[in-house]
Amino acid sequence: MATWTLADIRQKVRQVTGRLSSNELTTTRLDEYINQYYQFTFPAELKLERKYTFYEFLTEANQQYYDMPSTFTNVVPPAKIDNLDLLWYQSPPSFEKENPEQYTLGVEWTGDGATTAFSTTVTGFPILPGTTIVSDGVETFSDSNQDYTTSNVNLGSTGAGTGTVNYSTGVVSVNFAVAPANGQDINLSYVIFKAGRPTAVLFFNEQFKFFPVPDQAYRFKVQGYQIVTPLVNATDTPDLEQWGPCIAYGAARDICADLAEMDRYQEITALYKEQLAYVLKRTNQNLLNTRAAPMF
Repeated sequence: MATWTLADIRQKVRQVTGRLSSNELTTTRLDEYINQYYQFTFPAELKLERKYTFYEFLTEANQQYYDMPSTFTNVVPPAKIDNLDLLWYQSPPSFEKENPEQYTLGVEWTGDGATTAFSTTVTGFPILPGTTIVSDGVETFSDSNQDYTTSNVNLGSTGAGTGTVNYSTGVVSVNFAVAPANGQDINLSYVIFKAGRPTAVLFFNEQFKFFPVPDQAYRFKVQGYQIVTPLVNATDTPDLEQWGPCIAYGAARDICADLAEMDRYQEITALYKEQLAYVLKRTNQNLLNTRAAPMF
């Protein structure tokens, strides 16, 4: 039975590019070309049905943000949480307009020209991570953290002062580098959140942001395209061995492009596009068995 192992792909690339010896192109460098194409260009050229699957994870109580793993190229709505539909957003302004986070702000302290340390317990908590700001108009403390914790979180400062916030107890403490002037207002702003079952999710900057903040573990599920695993050993095969010729021609094209062999690049491109069509044929055939969903 014919196979397409990494060894076969290597041999094909060497034949197509004319670099038959490792003296002309080392096996290590050749494998880099093959895997760079296979893992990055190949999935970008074709949305591979073979790698179209579910991405899912469990939320955590009071944790709003979740990073998308590097093992997926992109995700495709709709999304569900415990099999219930979520409103899907990819525009932060739209998400924030329809799912607002209400800031509490006011003058928490007044400077006397001598005191540098101030502390308070806000009315109502927990505090939403990343929302606390303290300022006397000279030095500003702010929270840039996204992860919920019951421990004290350090506040960043525009000066040399220090500060902390505790999301679970609502305690905010700051120590200014220079004492705020006598009669100077010291402003404090923050967001109090009420956790619950999320009804909306924003996907932006490779992160998922839920609203409201989850109050417990929920199973989040969305469809997505996985990145293929690299070919390392000579006996390794692509997820579908039929992809072998396409991978070989794709890697060969990249080699010719990097070495400015543009005539050879054009010749290989014609063969490469033929292989792309063969790979896509499998997906097209499966889609023929599916009726288009109405848009209403």
